[in-house]
Amino acid sequence: NLAKDYSLDIFFSALDKKSYFKLREFGINKIKLPSTISNKKDYLELVAKDPTDEIIISTGMTDQSYIDFIVHNFKDVKKLYLLHCISSYPTFYRDTNLAIIKNYDHISKKYGNIIPGYSSHDIGSVASMMAIAMGARMIEKHIKFGITPWAHFDDTAMDVVSEFPSYVKSVRSAEELIGSD
Repeated sequence: NLAKDYSLDIFFSALDKKSYFKLREFGINKIKLPSTISNKKDYLELVAKDPTDEIIISTGMTDQSYIDFIVHNFKDVKKLYLLHCISSYPTFYRDTNLAIIKNYDHISKKYGNIIPGYSSHDIGSVASMMAIAMGARMIEKHIKFGITPWAHFDDTAMDVVSEFPSYVKSVRSAEELIGSD
């Protein structure tokens, strides 16, 4: 109801069949499939056969054969977001490997439904800004309310009030710097 009241475009991760169909029951047409389920091929094929508008797939801990599997099976989805991520929290710059986003950008030229992106598990905004330069058109960043030293992923998540606004400004600046070709 809050999403409707505030015109928010929300999505949820669905890690299993029951959760997926419950979200669909609620009218959610944008679903995220996290990299933690990348080995659940039966589940992924089931989701691919259900006509949804938008699917977001994180690709941490996967390889090119997984990307090929996703591209082939999700060809009928209107928008298929491939989010490069490294599944460590925090991700250090030396491990980020943003060049993978260029691969997703090349794939998107062949398949019009694919949108390259980046799931940021690093600290700050530099990697997200560079991801934009590599072709990312969606950025996912963990956010939180307040700063708590004991919370899960606390180092990678930004406080929505004190840190996130400047992060968004930096990412938008990167988009302006890139311009258009």
